Amino acid sequence: MSYLEPWEESTGSEGSDRLKRFVFQTKEDLQVHSLPHVLQPLASKQTVMGRGSPHQTGDLTSYDILIRGPLYCFASHIIDIAPHVPVRGVHRHIAAPTIFCLSGKGWEMNDGLTYQFETHDMVCFAPYSTHQHGGDAEVGCAMISLATRLFHSFGLMWREQHKMTEKPAFPDGTEPLYGDDGTLRGYKIKKGVLGIKDDIEVVVGPEPKLEDVFQARKRSAPWNAPVHDTYDRYLKLYHDEVQYLGRVDHVVHESREAWEWSPQGKLKWFVHPDIETGGRQVWAYLQEIPPHSRSGKHLHVAEEQVLVVEGNGYDIHDGARWNWQAGDFICIPRMTTHQHFNSGDSRVLLLCAMPSPFVDVGLGGIEQLEDAPEFPTGDG
Repeated sequence: MSYLEPWEESTGSEGSDRLKRFVFQTKEDLQVHSLPHVLQPLASKQTVMGRGSPHQTGDLTSYDILIRGPLYCFASHIIDIAPHVPVRGVHRHIAAPTIFCLSGKGWEMNDGLTYQFETHDMVCFAPYSTHQHGGDAEVGCAMISLATRLFHSFGLMWREQHKMTEKPAFPDGTEPLYGDDGTLRGYKIKKGVLGIKDDIEVVVGPEPKLEDVFQARKRSAPWNAPVHDTYDRYLKLYHDEVQYLGRVDHVVHESREAWEWSPQGKLKWFVHPDIETGGRQVWAYLQEIPPHSRSGKHLHVAEEQVLVVEGNGYDIHDGARWNWQAGDFICIPRMTTHQHFNSGDSRVLLLCAMPSPFVDVGLGGIEQLEDAPEFPTGDG
């Protein structure tokens, strides 16, 4: 007998639903605690867009999570753009990921406008935008996309492929799709993949209905009418969002942001509510830890993903030790007391990110349990 049978066979009793919730919650909690908190990066491979890694903590979609790391919201992946390679493909989706440049330099095209970035800069897309990444022709670049699953759980998982790379690679279970003139117009997902019963065609280009919606947002003019009531406030919000995303810079340049000493240690913020940028899905900052030192210790409801950019050391999560080195992903589950330790002779540099919507729904805020040893004497 499987554990599902009691409520599957029942006829709607009140105890059935309570049992179902209890079993699911227990099963999920056991799964979270069975997964490692430090992950070595998955290798990159060729795709229809260009070269990049699979999502590091599990699939980006909301129905296939908790398969590699104990995170519900983050599914980051690494984008590799070598020198002198074909330009990557073009695509559009509703969500607005935030990309951090790990090395090299490059450019980002967003709705026809091009932005330049360099090592340790952060590129922030606007929602609904058509975008494309490129590396410098001579040095290339490597980037990490801080993608979240939140939009997918809202039912906004739509993504369009507008252009594929010059030499796309199609995954198992798919095949190229050609037009009558022999040009590549998309690809076909064959029946049997993920249980589908019929072939599905993914055709390059915008979907007409969504194109109308997206373009209507971009054509929206500034709101100049009086705000008479609560409904007017929401009408004005639509217009204000469009104007805001049209004027903010899409690149946060690391060289222009200041380091600051805080109870948690030495931080440099890229994305938070007081920084005007197109990316508002995450709060993101760099943290530098001196040799043989440590961060502060804190606790928050939101989960956190940390990429070790430089150095080696370990974390303590609820009393358990997790060793890490440069290139690793540190996964901090929700409501976990944690602290970072530098065990080497050179600095540690961490890229830390938390999903911002937790704050918007009243679950934000950090409880500081221990200050970094350099605070408040550090001079930054």
